[in-house]
Amino acid sequence: LVEGVRPDHWDLAGSALCIVGTSVILLAPRGA
Repeated sequence: LVEGVRPDHWDLAGSALCIVGTSVILLAPRGA
């Protein structure tokens, strides 16, 4: 938690989207 503020569902959705996007890029077959 930053500055005592709880993340709302938009923060959680945004971070999840970033993680999914990063994993897709990292785990995608090379040369695709």
